[in-house]
Amino acid sequence: MKHILFHLFLFSLGAGFGVIMMCLMQAGAAADREIEMMERSKK
Repeated sequence: MKHILFHLFLFSLGAGFGVIMMCLMQAGAAADREIEMMERSKK
């Protein structure tokens, strides 16, 4: 039983890490687009 709970914990940890990484990637892409639009408006 302890073994199953440990695996479930690791799976949850990995899934949570994956979700956080996806959110960071989306935020980075949005920031890149925002910076690009600011640079275009300066020209």
